[in-house]
Amino acid sequence: MAGVIVDTRGLARSEQNGRGSAEPEAALPDSDRPELGGALEALSGEILKKRSLEISSTSFVTIISIILGVALALLAEKTFPFPRPLVAAQSACMLLLFVCTFYYFLSISIILRWAPSFADCAQPFIITSLEIPPTYFLGRVTGWDACLAILFVFVAAGVGSTVMWSPVSHFGGDRKAQRMLHRIFREVAVIFGTGALSLASIGLAAHFAQAGKMWWGFGSCAVVLATLGALVARMEIQLSRIHAYYGVNRPPFN
Repeated sequence: MAGVIVDTRGLARSEQNGRGSAEPEAALPDSDRPELGGALEALSGEILKKRSLEISSTSFVTIISIILGVALALLAEKTFPFPRPLVAAQSACMLLLFVCTFYYFLSISIILRWAPSFADCAQPFIITSLEIPPTYFLGRVTGWDACLAILFVFVAAGVGSTVMWSPVSHFGGDRKAQRMLHRIFREVAVIFGTGALSLASIGLAAHFAQAGKMWWGFGSCAVVLATLGALVARMEIQLSRIHAYYGVNRPPFN
């Protein structure tokens, strides 16, 4: 035991180093302290544009997808317990309507981008949510037609108003491209306005008719299919022209 010599200087140095590495944050210089709520990226004009481009369209399509998912689940719940021919036809029309809604918003969000306002945030809730009530009237004619006629009126108004919110700045000053897109909006507004008028007429006829309501219902389904078919046909043709104008290969009905 007497021959063992303990070097306490090394232990003292290691203890000092240990205390130095565990130095509290309060002892750090002010320049080295993390800022509470510090920004990851300072705001500038370019950053603001980038964030608007990245977030607005993605959020827009996401909320539409969520609402359509709710509508689709409700449609399945209301369809399968009552698999009558008219219910099946109306459900098929509603399913196609959901697809066309997503198709329209996705296609337009690729072409148009702007900083979203309250009206832009409210539009998908107002229009897309109107696709839920017709599900509660499956198997009936007047109520189903009335709900879809109201929906088509709102769609026509919303699409028509988009002409005002798509100035030539979206196209780099190219008015020809702007006119091509505005033609899509006007055609879609006319298509849905005509569909709304037709559905309202059939609904009134079915309400006052004493018999044959099922056939009036099939007539309403034919109007919905014709409206959606015209929408897809005109948009495919016009969108392919816009893409070709900018040198992008997008054949119609590809």
